[in-house]
Amino acid sequence: MQEYEGATPDETVSLHPRFTVDDSAYVGAIPEQYHRGLGPFLFEPFARHTAEVIKVLGPRRVLETACGTGIVTRRMREVLPDGALLVASDLNEPMLAVARNTLGGARHVQWAQADMCKLQFADSEFDAVVCQFGLMFAPDRLAAVREARRVLKRRGALLATTWGSLEDNPIIYAAHRAIASVFPEDPPQYLPRAPFGFGDPEVLMDLLLEGGFGNVVVDVIEKPAIARHARDVAVGLIEGYPLVDEIRLRDASRLPVAIDAVTDAIARQFGERPVRARICALVASGVA
Repeated sequence: MQEYEGATPDETVSLHPRFTVDDSAYVGAIPEQYHRGLGPFLFEPFARHTAEVIKVLGPRRVLETACGTGIVTRRMREVLPDGALLVASDLNEPMLAVARNTLGGARHVQWAQADMCKLQFADSEFDAVVCQFGLMFAPDRLAAVREARRVLKRRGALLATTWGSLEDNPIIYAAHRAIASVFPEDPPQYLPRAPFGFGDPEVLMDLLLEGGFGNVVVDVIEKPAIARHARDVAVGLIEGYPLVDEIRLRDASRLPVAIDAVTDAIARQFGERPVRARICALVASGVA
């Protein structure tokens, strides 16, 4: 599909046509890079936060949508009672394969390939639905929220986490600008368009309210994030997202250049080894 470039966060506009990729297509080598490069740095801090909330709620049946490579799944399973059932689902089978391999034979975890916009589960089947960093990718976010509401029991809880804006995550913004410097004529827009493109608390709150939830709360939460090396983060951000395909469509030969540029930008601003940054997310909850 061909479309024309929009404005980047620093108001740069490209007049060149570009090709886009499927933002939710986590296939090929992406799941492994996502798990190794992004997991400990970006996702683990908020996985622990979600697990703390779930521990307090004490649900007996939990559905996780967009479970990815199982980072949140692992933390929730650690705090749920032995008899509680956790169903971990994702649209992408390659992501589920990494999750299954990572968690091994975890007891009381069921895996399911599922579209969060059209879940195959029965009405009122779960006490809690958890969606961490997946709602941004839903082609119909309202449908996804309404599906979560449908499969929840009365007074069941939805926990949905999305990233704050690109500007509220300085390390991601630095990476985006570094990549843009490699492709000044047509900067890839994956980061602001997809994972970091749904960071308005009021919009998220309105979405949950429209989806039928009550007692909706949206908190803006920052967490410290630490990585072993700047290059680990750079490779994770580029090759652990479909961003890598967006770069390859422009010029595959410049992929190593982009990784080097992001590595240098992160090292200058956040340290080379270790990397220390603050990451910002919106943590929303609602009651069915």
